[in-house]
Formats: sequence, C-alpha cells, structure tokens
Amino acid sequence: MSTDGPDELPGWLNYTPEDQLEKPVDTDVTGTIPQWVTGTLYRNGSGMFKVGETTVKHLFDGMAVLHKFIIKDGKVQYQNKLLDSDTLTRCLKANRLVVGQFSTAAYTDPCKSIFARFFSYFTPEMTDNTAVNIVPHGDMLLALTETPSVNIIDPETLTKKGSIPVDKLVAVHIATAHPHTDSDGTMYNLGTSFNHKQAYNIIKVPPQEKGGDNPFNRASLVSTFPSRWKVNIGYNHSFGMSENYFVVLEQTLVTNILKLPLMPFTGTGFESCMYNYPDEKVLIHLARRSDGKTLTTQFTADAFFCFHFINCYEEDGHLVIDLCAFDDGGVVHDLYLSDVKKGVLGKYFAKLRRYVLPLDVEKAETGKNLVTLPDTSATAVKQPDGSIFCTPDYITGDASNGITMELPRINYAFNTKKYRYSYGTRFLTDKPMLTKVDMKTRTCVHWTTEDGDQPGEPVFIARPGGTEEDDGIILSPVLPMKPGRKGFLLVLDGKTFKELARAEAPPGVKMPLSFHGSFIP
Repeated sequence: MSTDGPDELPGWLNYTPEDQLEKPVDTDVTGTIPQWVTGTLYRNGSGMFKVGETTVKHLFDGMAVLHKFIIKDGKVQYQNKLLDSDTLTRCLKANRLVVGQFSTAAYTDPCKSIFARFFSYFTPEMTDNTAVNIVPHGDMLLALTETPSVNIIDPETLTKKGSIPVDKLVAVHIATAHPHTDSDGTMYNLGTSFNHKQAYNIIKVPPQEKGGDNPFNRASLVSTFPSRWKVNIGYNHSFGMSENYFVVLEQTLVTNILKLPLMPFTGTGFESCMYNYPDEKVLIHLARRSDGKTLTTQFTADAFFCFHFINCYEEDGHLVIDLCAFDDGGVVHDLYLSDVKKGVLGKYFAKLRRYVLPLDVEKAETGKNLVTLPDTSATAVKQPDGSIFCTPDYITGDASNGITMELPRINYAFNTKKYRYSYGTRFLTDKPMLTKVDMKTRTCVHWTTEDGDQPGEPVFIARPGGTEEDDGIILSPVLPMKPGRKGFLLVLDGKTFKELARAEAPPGVKMPLSFHGSFIP
C-alpha cells in the first residue's frame, strides 16, 4: 500500500472528508438549460483515495462519494458527500484502511479484539463501500457495488438510511452494480456464487407493493448458469437483457475461488485472485425470461472482456447483443492510481461490438454463416460439435478502426428493444471525448474537451412528450486535469450533440470521480 501524499494526486483525486458539501451550492451556469429539465442527477463513484495513512492502489478502491445535481428553472445546485458506510466509519476511526477493497488489502483493525482479528484470517470481510452505481427502485435510492451489500440512501441528505444483505436473501455471494428494471418495475440483476457449485444467477426483485416496502425480502433466483470451470468463475460487471432472454457472458477473466480464503494471509485484495486466459473462448449463455430455462445451444466467441453491455434486442429470429469490449481482461490489472498520475490509462480502449446470435439453429447447416439479418458483418457459424462460433460487427469498420468508447448509455425507454442511438465516453486518456453513435447509419458525432478535461458517463434524459429516440439532452460530469480548472456538469443536445450549457462548480469546491448514476425527474 502506498503512502504517497495527496499533493501528488491530480486535483479530482485529492478529495478529503473536509471537502464534503453538507448542503447544495449554486453552480455558475453558462448557456441555456431547457426549462423542461427538472429533476436530480445522482451519481456515485470511487472518490476518496487516501484514508489516513493509506493511499489505495486501484481506481476501484476509493471510498464512495455520492453526488447530487439538482436542476430546476435552468439553474443547477451541486452537492457531494462521502457515503457513510460501515467501512468508511471504521477506516476513519482507525486512520487507515481496515477493510480490504478490490485491489488494496486492509491493515489489521486496532478496534477488533485479538480473537476477532484471528478469525478474520479465515473469513475474509466483504466491504460495504458501495462505490459503483446509484439507482432507484420504487421509492428507494440504492448505492451498489460488486459485493452483496446494497446501501439505501436518503435522497435529500445523501446519508445511509439502511442496508440490504443480498447474500442473506438469495443464494449468491456477490452481485453486479448494473441491474435492469423492466417496464412493470421489476428489477433483475446478476449474482455469482462461489461455492462448490459455482454459478451465475439471475436475481429477480419484484416491484414495491407500497411506499416503504422492501421488495428485496421477496427476491428470488430465476435462472442459473453453472460455471464451466471447477475452481474458477468468470468475472462479470454487467449482463444483458432482451424482451425474452437474459444474456450472461462467461468471460476469460476469472476468479480462482481457492485463492479467495488466502487473501488475509497473503496481504492482497480480490484482484490478486483474478487470472486472464486470452486463449480461451468466451461463452455467451442465454436463458428464457418466461421460465428461466437455459438454452442448450452453446454460443462462443474469441476472448474479449466486457465491462458494459449497451443493449440487447430480438429481430427476425436473431438476438442482437451490443456491448463495449476490450481485447482481453488485462485492463482490470492496470487501472492503478500510478497509471492515472502518469496519464497512461489511454493505452486501453474498449470498442463497440455487435454480436448477432441466430435463435433457431437445431437443424442448421454446419460451416455456414447463420446470420441472415441485412446490414451486419457479424457472423455465427455452426461448428461440428454443434456450438455456434460468433464474430462481431464493429459498426463503423473492423477491429482496427472501430468506435472506441466506454460507460455507454441509451434512451432507456428502448432497453430490450431495437434502438438506434448509443452514447459513450473516452475517459482518462490524452484524447478524451463524448460520442453519439447512430447504429443505423453507422456514423458518429463527437464532443471534445479543452485542456484535457475528462468527460464522464453520458446520461440521456428524454424530453417529456418527445416522439423521437434522441429527443432529449445528455448530462455528463466533466473532471479537470489541469490546475486552476473547475469541474462542471455538461449539457448537450441529444439530437445535434452540441453543447447547450455547463454548470461549473464554484471556487474551492471539488468534484471527484464518479462512475455511474441515475436521473430522477
């Protein structure tokens, strides 16, 4: 663990408890925000990287900072606060990291008894530092990460109201921070179990029955995909969902479950248990949403690594899967703060890929491309063993000149449906930009930044009453990389992708890193 001083970090990485905003502050708005935009953008991310004497190693290891942008009458107020998790409380009390994070191991907690310290070596502790996403479910606002802990957040104060131990309610050990919500209010998520029958599981959380109800108490597993490995299980950050299918990737970046209990003895984090097998194939698992039954057809692809799905939909007997993917999982092992300080993260780029899976293959001819959709270069060829080997369509070209972007978003009204537009960012690179992709014309438009400012996840907000898919605005937090510049919330026109406005943080206010968020009208 590093003990570098905070002055060695870029400004937006140098966030401390003293930088919290107990109340929203006015921002300086230039340009014009449409009057119809009324609501709050909540965001969450790994925002504080130094706890007492400990500076964490990895971009995923920082303490969660919650953000709130209140938009009304063309004005914006901004607030941020550290998420008051049990992990944060204990770390601040001990003045060092005492609960291990993704990559950074914990110091011994001096507040624990000698017996508690001894037994902690045999039961590695899961963090409740939920620093990845923040989403609504009914009247609850939920902060999520990739552990079984879900924190319930007060939308007014940004403080924790309670917590949900998902592993105590359904048979999973961890879950993703990227659930899907259906039109009826049902939430679905992907959970992973690490026991002797390690598997990928779809979790169903029903809608709220009334205000204050906790529907997680009625959660259930609706589909299960066993792991192909005996002691490994593939790492997943998200999953896909179409109108009739769940889509789960069994990727070649895996967690070795035999190494997990050894973390306290080796002084390492979860990342040390992960291995990349770029010569293996990715398996694409499908299950019917109607009854949870998994399809017996095995779909495969050459190794890639996906953090984020974009969308999945069905068309003319095919399942179309759009996602952002790296060539392999090595990127996870290189997202270190030392690389951020050196400015070398830009050597990794995810490219937009489209895989097209034919759904009726039982009587298909071996060796023939089974994709019959027009206007796609994606292929799916039946192999002698009955599996279907898939190659992607890169939309604007091939692997050498495909669209590079991450943190993708769409107009969520088109989730699980055929859609046209997606939005993404090139982030933490020397050539940052936001991108709007027209999947029909296979063209892109960009918004580029000045002075190396880094635009975050582009969240699409549909205009009330709008009839076209891109009729709305984009909201993206932009982080400064050079001294003297301020963070700001960027507002783009959803159609033209031109800047409409920006809401700049006032002097002395820090806007730290955030990964994902949700707009609540």
